[in-house]
Amino acid sequence: MKDINKKVQNVINLSASERYSYFIRKVADFEQVWGLYSDGWATLANDEEKMLAFWPEIEFAELCATDAWKDYQPKKISLEDFIEKWLNGMTRDGIKAAIFYTPAEKGVVIPAQELRGALDKELEQYE
Repeated sequence: MKDINKKVQNVINLSASERYSYFIRKVADFEQVWGLYSDGWATLANDEEKMLAFWPEIEFAELCATDAWKDYQPKKISLEDFIEKWLNGMTRDGIKAAIFYTPAEKGVVIPAQELRGALDKELEQYE
């Protein structure tokens, strides 16, 4: 695994639900979301659903640019675009959000509309 600092190590050691809460807080605070991109965005799929992967900060996305995503680079998405364009489009297309996977652990998979609700609720605290 890549050399990582103590803060990053502490956060990736959190449970998936704790990382999800961290994602909501950080994304609302910094007004940006990170994905991995290489001729298309990093996706996950199983028999039932397709998912797009997202992280709260560049360091966490970089850690996951391995294996199937080894040629992918972190790419920033503004929070406004993420809420207005991405989540609406994902809801329409039936694509879920895979939040804050780590190299060793799965993240939280959530319908895009639920993620939007959680972000909207968190953003109310910043108004």
